[in-house]
Amino acid sequence: MQHFSSLLLILLLFLNNCNSNESQSTQESTDTPIFSSYQIHTAVTTTLFWIGEDANSSTNGDIANYASAWDENWTFHFGGIDTPDERELYKPAGFEPKENPFYFALPFNDFDNQGQRKKDLETYVPWAKYYDLNSTLSICKNRWIKITKGDRTVYAQWEDVGPFEENDIAYVFGDAQTNSEVNKHAGLDVSPAVNDYLQLNGLEITEWQFVDFVDVPDGPWLETITSSNANRTWYVPHSQTTWQWQLSGTLNSNYNVMLFDIDLFDTTKEEIQALKTSGKKVICYFNAGAYESWREDAAAFTEELKGEEMDGWDERWLDIRNENLYPLMSQRIALAKEKGCDGVEADNVDGYTNNTGFPLTFLEQAKYNIFLATEAHKLDLAIALKNDLSQINSLVKFFDFAINEQCHIYNECEMLFPFIHADKAVLNAEYAEKYILNKNQERDTLCQKSYEEGAVTLILPLNLDDSFRYSCQE
Repeated sequence: MQHFSSLLLILLLFLNNCNSNESQSTQESTDTPIFSSYQIHTAVTTTLFWIGEDANSSTNGDIANYASAWDENWTFHFGGIDTPDERELYKPAGFEPKENPFYFALPFNDFDNQGQRKKDLETYVPWAKYYDLNSTLSICKNRWIKITKGDRTVYAQWEDVGPFEENDIAYVFGDAQTNSEVNKHAGLDVSPAVNDYLQLNGLEITEWQFVDFVDVPDGPWLETITSSNANRTWYVPHSQTTWQWQLSGTLNSNYNVMLFDIDLFDTTKEEIQALKTSGKKVICYFNAGAYESWREDAAAFTEELKGEEMDGWDERWLDIRNENLYPLMSQRIALAKEKGCDGVEADNVDGYTNNTGFPLTFLEQAKYNIFLATEAHKLDLAIALKNDLSQINSLVKFFDFAINEQCHIYNECEMLFPFIHADKAVLNAEYAEKYILNKNQERDTLCQKSYEEGAVTLILPLNLDDSFRYSCQE
């Protein structure tokens, strides 16, 4: 049995629930603010900076931009110097950038000069509650803003700290003017791409506002999206990731999507490699909460682990309290790594809300789910939180994206908003016959609502055999 600091994590989880008065019922999870309800910052002096910029006493306070506050190898990861002098279509002319050329800096860093996470971020950073603040990853890096000058609006990602200040909380997250007294109280640094798109010339006045990624429209700023974070090594689907979900039948790999979700056991290593060679990300499904007698490792599941039969399925619930179950799941996650999967979908992780035959509690389920996430991340694998809506507010910090079934039918989609606010994908599937048959009304209404809420929704057959597929996004 591999032990990790689950007791501490669960204690923190319990305290967080108590402090925020979160209810375990589904009715308490729909108070997430609407998208783009962020402060608009007007009359902001805006300056130009770029990756690979040399230190200069007259323009940047003798601060070179080879590294950023969050990436000591910023120039290398970008692919070169983002010079403002020679440009082609908002890019440096000499090379193809590996990261988004539409970037900016604001005068705040979520880490202090000693590299420690700043205290009380949840009290002023709007999205902080959706992140694991015990990690070493910045919760600011890669966030999006929109910037407006006159009749032109551009979107960009947060990749550095400045100009000149690094803890201007009242300005960045409030309605105060910037603390900076340099360059006419400059409060925003923008890249050459942003500068060119807005047609800026020297010190100019703009306005800006944080936006959730789901609200970022099409434009050149989406051609290359920065998703790297200096200390995270696994793939995380963003909130506009297109996908295909097939768990039975002959695999159809012909869809033009970013991500395939397929069965861990039934898909061969060669099929997974073929998908990856074609540029797709691969998520591998396994059952983490119920026993399936036909799986190749079924003999390892002793009778004491098995509970009641699952309603409607030839499966039996598992006793997630029993530590003998943990190494079996670790082996399944390791198999996903060995086969070349980019992440995993762990199914049936909401047993505590079902008749399993075991007296499972909220905290026991949370402990088990955090264990699964920890095991996946140890192997540099992403992991989805499957359904389990009542625990989303607590578990969004530990999971990389969400997979949900029929949130529209059950009117539960708002409960998934914490993933959207953390720029993590919400992949939803709907099975209702009315969405298949009544394509001119029911389907259009569903897709419009899905678009507004930020989910990436597929209409699929219940057995996920590729006999029917409709995507609201494609």
